Amino acid sequence: MEQKEERGGALRVGMVWGGIGGVLGFVASLLGSLAGILVGIFVGYSCGKRAAGAEVERPGALAGLIGGAVAAPVYVIGASAGALVAAHGIGSPRMAATLSDVLGTHISSDEAWTLFLLSILLSAVFQAAVFVASATAAGAVAKR
Repeated sequence: MEQKEERGGALRVGMVWGGIGGVLGFVASLLGSLAGILVGIFVGYSCGKRAAGAEVERPGALAGLIGGAVAAPVYVIGASAGALVAAHGIGSPRMAATLSDVLGTHISSDEAWTLFLLSILLSAVFQAAVFVASATAAGAVAKR
């Protein structure tokens, strides 16, 4: 019997954990962007650890980096969608009123929505960076 050598283990793990992370990111971000970032750390760590274990040619931090880089975009899209759904439930007039109270100036609903979308963009960049960093760290730790 001939054994077939598996290739691309980190890519496959990244695709699987991207799907899992997208769903978990959506659910966590319904509670807020901070919850999405915290869940991203744990999902990224799990992805990197499994990617390092599945990769034959590039074990360690490189496998975690590859798995995390593949999974992060799907995670970020899911988390951003969850935050948008939560914000839609709150409504832009209520966000505008809260911002007006906090800042001490009048903020219109359109301005509040624009600020919220910019905050989602900033949060998405931060989530992707944290996700990939934790996946890389997990791959390096799993190598030891």
